[in-house]
Amino acid sequence: MARLSGGDPSLLRRLNAIAVLRALYAAEELTLAELVKASEVSRPTVEEIATDLGDQGLIEEVPLSPGAPRPVGRPAKRYRFRPESGQVAGLEVGPHQALCLVADLRGEVIGRAKADLTPEMDASDRLGAARRVLGTAVRGHANVRVLGIGTTGVVSGGKVVRNHRLPGWTGVDLPVEFGGGCPVLAGNDTKLATLAEHWRGVAHGVDDVVYVQAGRTVSLGLLLGGKLLAGHHGAAGEIGALRQDGGFVELVAATVLAVDPQLVVIGGSGDWLTAPLRAELTRLCLFPVRVETSTLGEDSVALGAVRLALSRVERELFSVADVASAG
Repeated sequence: MARLSGGDPSLLRRLNAIAVLRALYAAEELTLAELVKASEVSRPTVEEIATDLGDQGLIEEVPLSPGAPRPVGRPAKRYRFRPESGQVAGLEVGPHQALCLVADLRGEVIGRAKADLTPEMDASDRLGAARRVLGTAVRGHANVRVLGIGTTGVVSGGKVVRNHRLPGWTGVDLPVEFGGGCPVLAGNDTKLATLAEHWRGVAHGVDDVVYVQAGRTVSLGLLLGGKLLAGHHGAAGEIGALRQDGGFVELVAATVLAVDPQLVVIGGSGDWLTAPLRAELTRLCLFPVRVETSTLGEDSVALGAVRLALSRVERELFSVADVASAG
């Protein structure tokens, strides 16, 4: 790690720029005085950084609204982060649908496209349909910075390393299949749905969560201490591999007993599971556990893929690694 000192002006400037950008990213808009206070950077430095960030298109000075009362003297400068300066995309490639959501750099969805699929489709047809959906969704959005993809099966390094549901899907390398325009990140659909619930769903603000994706099979997403648990091979929570005809309520209850979460979220087509699971957990658990049904509907996986992509953009916006490594 680079050491910050008086001989590291580029690193110091980058740290100051990150402080200014973070403050604006977290607010709708700030006056110059508010920005100085929030960033803890001197006023002249903030003004210089604001000019640089404006030249990059990331922030802008907000003009006084025509109907606003005119202040005495010079009006205070106001700045805002420009979420419209770029986009991210989240794509679900599942058994029954290809769904793509496009969001701005604050995660607000500004575009979508969808196609119905079937579990019997071969891999080339599924990929072709997903590419068409992606193309439709991103049309008119000129600066898609990262694409996130969620799909069924065990996904490691962007590649589907194990899948028993979709013909020819094992071995599909999603960054290769969808790469070329921007960086591509890929993950398991249930794990990304868990991220979406923590970000925008009923699990918002809750850091210990078991997410149950219920349908033809059942899989789990585990969020512990605010971090998604992937497992050594990326297969944590794949209880559907047991392929039992019954007893999924007992399997989920066993997981809840093992990890002691604050909340269990039922997603997918698992409404039928909510009442029996609530009863089983009441009977078995040492402490009460909330059980809620997801409100995100069909968007859950694609929205989690948006969150995956947006996290990558945020790391780039707020990283000092490039400066530190050069120092």
